[in-house]
Amino acid sequence: MNELLLVVFYLAIFTTLLLSIWYTGRRLCNLFKLDAFWTMQIFITAGVVGSVGIIIISARSTSILVGNLSILGGYILTFYVYLILTLLLSHIIQIIWKPSVTWVGISALFFAFAVTATGAIWANILVIKETKINIEGLKKEINIMHISDVHLGHHRARSYLANIVEKTNMLKPDIVLITGDLVDSNIALSSDVLDLLSNFTSPVYFVGGNHENYIDTKRAFELIEQYGVRILRNEVVELQDIQIIGLDYMNADENTFDMHPSNDTRTIKTVLSTLALKTDIPSILMHHSPVGIEYAVNKGVDLMISGHTHAGQVFPFTLFISTLFPFNDGLYRQDKTNVFVTQGAGTYMLRVRLGTSNEINLLRLIPDKR
Repeated sequence: MNELLLVVFYLAIFTTLLLSIWYTGRRLCNLFKLDAFWTMQIFITAGVVGSVGIIIISARSTSILVGNLSILGGYILTFYVYLILTLLLSHIIQIIWKPSVTWVGISALFFAFAVTATGAIWANILVIKETKINIEGLKKEINIMHISDVHLGHHRARSYLANIVEKTNMLKPDIVLITGDLVDSNIALSSDVLDLLSNFTSPVYFVGGNHENYIDTKRAFELIEQYGVRILRNEVVELQDIQIIGLDYMNADENTFDMHPSNDTRTIKTVLSTLALKTDIPSILMHHSPVGIEYAVNKGVDLMISGHTHAGQVFPFTLFISTLFPFNDGLYRQDKTNVFVTQGAGTYMLRVRLGTSNEINLLRLIPDKR
């Protein structure tokens, strides 16, 4: 059933893409009074499909040219999305008001370019967000730096990781927890990039994300572990009077639909049931994607931390992310379990942020006196 839903989901995206290309070509020809509909269709299709294709193949490529083309492709796709939105809005306006159609076309192109440029600039800024979380049974305050979705590769390189490490060390957290998608391209699988992980001054724990599964996973994990990071693979460790549970990237259960399904036959439901947790000290669950919350609740987990969603990353996708992920940005509570989801430290597909931020999160765990 999940396989069928996934096929339907991608068919819907493909159909929407085809319709959008047809509409955009027709609308631009009308606005600029061009008698070149099919030429416009070919031009738009080549730009959009080519951009998607180069982004897909870039994950396993170590070519700088391919990487730069994938970034350019992301800008083209962002421009395309905002061009469509502007053309649709102007279409509605033209029903009420009759401005010069040529000026409508020029304004649409300029607006889409300006928004894309703004988002590209904002995507280079990293912010630190602080969140206080009350934890029952905690003996003392514990500060955790939560990092996720850095996406080292074609979008982010050594200098970006250096900035994250520097900002983290300045705040002197007790623990650093990285919840996956640290790397999303084979070009980052180098000691010249990942050696900076050894510069963290606090203990670092890591669980894999879906993007580590799309590249040379074995090499990625070897390098990450080589530089002093403890990788948790469906296991529990105890430190600082808390227990940390680290799960591989997996589906919530056998029935829940997931847009990025894991090939792992194990699920959060089955793995959590096999782990022995102490009931007298708080527990923190690390999993890349904020799914399977109900199983964390049933297990008595005090705090689950995740990333993956990017909070939609770019408007208007920010409006729809809650449809796929009810827990998608910030702090939530279900029964006695806190759930924290970060917007992520980096970007994927589109090196653009609009309506969201690149962030790392200082989580201040406070003893709950109730």
